[in-house]
Amino acid sequence: MTREASRHGDDTKAPDVTDRLDSWKDIATYLKRDVTTVQRWERREGLPIHRQQHDKLGSVYAFRHEIDAWRAARSRRLEAPGDSASDPDAIPASEPETRVESKPLAGPATIQSTRRVWLFAAAGVTAIVVTMLASWLTYRQTGSGASLARPDIRSIVVLPLENLSGDTAEDFFAAGLTEELTARLAQLKTLRVISRTSATSLRDRKVPVSTIARELSVDAVVEGSVRREGGRVRISIQLIHAPTDTHLWARDFERETAATWPLQIEVAQAVADEIRVETTPEERARLAATPSASPAAYEEYLLGRHLLWKFIEEDRVRAIEHFNRAIALDAKYAAPYAALAHAWWMQGVIGPLTLKEVAAPAREAALAALASDERNVEAYAALAYVQGMFDWDWNRAQATIQRAVTLEPNSVDARYVHALLLMAMSRLDEAVSEIDHAARLDPFSAQVQSTYGRVLYRARRFDEARARLERALELEPRNAGTYGRLAEVHEQLGRYDDAIELLDKMDALSGLPATRFAVTRARILAHAGRTSEARKLLANVPPQSPQRAEVFAALGENDAAFASLFRALDQRDSWLLFIKSDPIFDGLHRDPRWAAALRRMNLNE
Repeated sequence: MTREASRHGDDTKAPDVTDRLDSWKDIATYLKRDVTTVQRWERREGLPIHRQQHDKLGSVYAFRHEIDAWRAARSRRLEAPGDSASDPDAIPASEPETRVESKPLAGPATIQSTRRVWLFAAAGVTAIVVTMLASWLTYRQTGSGASLARPDIRSIVVLPLENLSGDTAEDFFAAGLTEELTARLAQLKTLRVISRTSATSLRDRKVPVSTIARELSVDAVVEGSVRREGGRVRISIQLIHAPTDTHLWARDFERETAATWPLQIEVAQAVADEIRVETTPEERARLAATPSASPAAYEEYLLGRHLLWKFIEEDRVRAIEHFNRAIALDAKYAAPYAALAHAWWMQGVIGPLTLKEVAAPAREAALAALASDERNVEAYAALAYVQGMFDWDWNRAQATIQRAVTLEPNSVDARYVHALLLMAMSRLDEAVSEIDHAARLDPFSAQVQSTYGRVLYRARRFDEARARLERALELEPRNAGTYGRLAEVHEQLGRYDDAIELLDKMDALSGLPATRFAVTRARILAHAGRTSEARKLLANVPPQSPQRAEVFAALGENDAAFASLFRALDQRDSWLLFIKSDPIFDGLHRDPRWAAALRRMNLNE
């Protein structure tokens, strides 16, 4: 008796326990899908899942013969006229829907080299996935697929691809493919693509797709998995209409690890042509482009990216090491240079180093990346930051960052840096617009929300600034700097006791000596009229500290304030960067020395 027949035939026969799958993961592996899809099939299509309350047997299980019967019935339904084209979840009986055969590499290979070839090949598969997905979206939206009555998709999020390889050491690979998939889709200017950081924040929450749609304001979700089996790599991708949790499109992509880049690009273009892609020739070329890098360099780059996005100081240092190794392996590979520039920039923004310490290596890495790839947006963003914040060459920085935004409107890095440059130049309406764009691309980023509050504070929109900063603390309550920014807002609103209380929290979280934030506390006390306490605190601040200018300005001692300001100008201290629109210095604006200070920074225009 066949397995399929047994389900409908001899119902009195006890199930074969060896035929049993004892967890969601086992069931998903058997069906070659991820757990989310399998659960959805049970809920919507009657996938035969059993539940057992006895702990020894487990709470969820299924039988292979029942799944086989369900799959066969489903395949027959999909093969019926008119059905197969409308169902995106079709399961191939044996082979994946799209496959390219390739002979394995000749000669013996070590485990490490095989792994590198696998990584390299899978990245090419990602390019194919992106090209097909982007082409399908364009095909549908331009009217060629109007008869399918699909919903409009103008925004999308790529959820972290699940690693089904059975080895947690390969998590970085799945993360790297997720980032590459997101980055390639972000090149489509008509599509708003949520950043990887916000998408990653949903990974452990296990929220329904409808919740994702609401929280991220997206029309569609891309989810899937990555698996290596023997000498092949399989990527399963599905597109879901987010508001209704409806599958729109799904497909498997499987290749031999020995497949070459040219073959993969040829397949990507062939698939794109087959589904009548309507993207511009430039976008098609970029979607299908693959870096001419060695597999070993690509692996080091992926490892570095995985560490960089953890936002932990030790991991940033390790990321820099991986990027440098990738460069040593392939000096013409642009991506690790750009990532290295980004890492150095982050070290000066949220890390322990000063802008003066990171400017030279960040600039060098950014220029090297652009020498190899003149369209690298990440390199443009890092270079613009150095040109503005360190060189004080605001016009050149503006031109550089505008190039990045034009190339990739969905780049959070480009939008974020542009907002900072505009804030420094006191072009506050434009700064609000740019940081708002960044926040829509990366709504769960505490750093973006905190900077949004910082911009609104300088625009004198204090209530809105407070709301953004409080949101930033909801997302990351351990960020000491955000407490300090929120204290500044309360200070401007005259809520001095609340401001002092927030400073106490900042002191406790920072782990630094109380004297580290003595200037901020002294300034708030001065504005509150507690001048004797302010002067007492100021006495503990080193005389060479440029921040003393804040307290002198609050006390009305303009001569001392300008003396500190000009001393900071001589040292090109990064503390000066955003003083032009800072409410703290409003009392100095009528003094001719204020205009002179701004001229020194090329901010007088």
